[in-house]
Amino acid sequence: MKIEEAYLLFVNQVNRNLTNNNINVDKPRFILLFNDIILRYVEWILEKRNEDAIRYVSPLLKLDKKLSKVGSEITHDKFKLPDDYFDLSNLYVNASNSSCGSAKLKTWEVKSEDIEEVYHDENNEPSIPYRETFYLTTDGKVAVYKKDFEIKEAFLSYYRYPIKVDIAGYIHTDGSQSQNIDPELDDKVIGRILVAMSKEFAAINGDTNSYQMDSDRLFAPI
Repeated sequence: MKIEEAYLLFVNQVNRNLTNNNINVDKPRFILLFNDIILRYVEWILEKRNEDAIRYVSPLLKLDKKLSKVGSEITHDKFKLPDDYFDLSNLYVNASNSSCGSAKLKTWEVKSEDIEEVYHDENNEPSIPYRETFYLTTDGKVAVYKKDFEIKEAFLSYYRYPIKVDIAGYIHTDGSQSQNIDPELDDKVIGRILVAMSKEFAAINGDTNSYQMDSDRLFAPI
């Protein structure tokens, strides 16, 4: 769907809901609201990633990106997350030691407050024989834990941020001219985004009837 079409659909949706017709929705507000709601939508879908709806954000999935190591401690190595990183899908590492040689380790996420307990638990500790270790994301990095082995490489599959849309016809706060940047997700997704935007618009303007109408049209709050 083109961004101009999405804008017209949104304006029509808002005017159909409100009792006062011909409500003027300026383009900067439309773009601000669109970019806000789509992030909430993607986050909501990823929270339900075990359901079929995950396919709606599959264009955002990037597979097996090799990460750059940016730090090394006795218990863990740190790798830089990509600049467009939004949420993690899968992480694996290649590790080695003198007794077991090289191995691919699967990983699982741990809470920061549980690190000490898990690290010294023989059933959960980083292990080449058991082909597993754990990680923690923090400050734009992922810390992968090790014990009696070295981490050679780390590969990340992740969901990136959706591109920020824009529309021609106004001036940005930095003085630059806006331009058309179309949504990248499926039209079915964009349609639901527009309903969610209409719901948010109704809430901002105190229109409880329209808010309820749009709430009923969504399969769940986002």
